[in-house]
Amino acid sequence: MLNAKKMNLSKLLLVVFSITGLSCKSQTLESRIEIVQPTIEQEATSIWRTINDITFFEKQGYTINLPKHSLIDSLITKSKNGTFGNEDFTAIYTLVETKVFDKKNYELAIQKVTNQTELINNLIYVIDSSKSEWDWKFNMFDKYRIIFTLYGTGGSYDPVEGTITLLTNKEGGFMNYKNPANTIIHEITHMGMEYSIVRKYNIADGLKERIVDTFVYLMFKEKLPEYKIQNMGDNKIISI
Repeated sequence: MLNAKKMNLSKLLLVVFSITGLSCKSQTLESRIEIVQPTIEQEATSIWRTINDITFFEKQGYTINLPKHSLIDSLITKSKNGTFGNEDFTAIYTLVETKVFDKKNYELAIQKVTNQTELINNLIYVIDSSKSEWDWKFNMFDKYRIIFTLYGTGGSYDPVEGTITLLTNKEGGFMNYKNPANTIIHEITHMGMEYSIVRKYNIADGLKERIVDTFVYLMFKEKLPEYKIQNMGDNKIISI
């Protein structure tokens, strides 16, 4: 009878430990990614910002994505003439609301990121569990908000809010990579280094991209086999 009670107690403890272990594991693997459904205001803002900086983007040779419409053409001309400003946002918003915006245009891109959420969370976990060993600070967020846009010049990041903007298209394609995890971890790395390295040492854009690419490649070349070093910055930083 005593042995039976010991056996039952052992089974009970095993169950308790198993449940506790699963609970801890689920907390560890809690998603750090929040996928944000695009809004009219966000897309109008992307268009406004792109037109506002159109001269710089063209000079740098960026591929520029904007709606095909006569209003956009006229606003680009205003920007190049130095007369474009905040007062033009209302016209852009109205155009997006009445002629351009459709939630269906983002469905394929959102699904692709959703499919890679587990991989992205694992990459974030690797950085989070390693950064205490580095002699520089890698800034991280509890949640990274993923925002989609059809307009602009590419991916971007906000190191204050922890947001990542992904340029996509109606077919769910992304700039540079088929799989969005490559771009997302690239932007997360940008945010991690923004204050402790880039701004601290006033690093130029080309060199900044080379440093970020080198970090991602060396950390995740097995998990992200498609990841490549951009032809920017000092080639002597890494030899592949």
